Amino acid sequence: MDGGTTGYQPNTQRYWDAMPRLDLSQAQKKQPEIARQGDPAADGYDLLRTRILGEVAEREWARVGVTQAATGRAAPLTALNLALSEARRPKRSILLLDLDIARQPVLRYLGADLETGRADGSFRLWRANDQLGVMAIKASPAEAATRLLDPAFRAEMDEVLAKAAPDIVILHVPPLLAGDAGLAGLPLAQGLILVVDAQADTAARLRECQARMRDICPLLGLFHFDAEV
Repeated sequence: MDGGTTGYQPNTQRYWDAMPRLDLSQAQKKQPEIARQGDPAADGYDLLRTRILGEVAEREWARVGVTQAATGRAAPLTALNLALSEARRPKRSILLLDLDIARQPVLRYLGADLETGRADGSFRLWRANDQLGVMAIKASPAEAATRLLDPAFRAEMDEVLAKAAPDIVILHVPPLLAGDAGLAGLPLAQGLILVVDAQADTAARLRECQARMRDICPLLGLFHFDAEV
């Protein structure tokens, strides 16, 4: 967001302006896997953005999920780098929402914690840069799945997203084969990117993920983390 160049209503602009700033450059120094514009790794995420988000726009979807089979760095880093890639497009606003209540990996990579964000109900919000906002959920890790399944939580999420009015929301969905939180988060996305950890995933794991997704959330594609980036 760019101080009046996005065409947003004043209330929306004020909502973004009230989000505290994250130190993205410092996070990139500590976590070199957070790609910078011009890095060779950024090219892979730009390609993913163009292939996947173009299809999403054609379908008039607004929420794209990113997940993986087991707990790991592949999906949260892919979600973060995809969000940064989309934020490089001019006059676009993006929200990256980490649904992984139990682990909060996106915040860890960005060097933030839940107490520093702007509070809006269960949600905490920050700005990574002018066009990218980051959201996390303050809740007990023990209730991760039940919170995501709660209709009241979903209504609260819709209300927060209406205030921010992003062009697209990228959801980091908890891993699909590690408990039931991933399955609970699937209906919040309109389409899903399944990230393949080149160091750990097997064909059997991926088939099990696809079986869990069936009839809940359409698969937009596979992204090979470390293999094609």
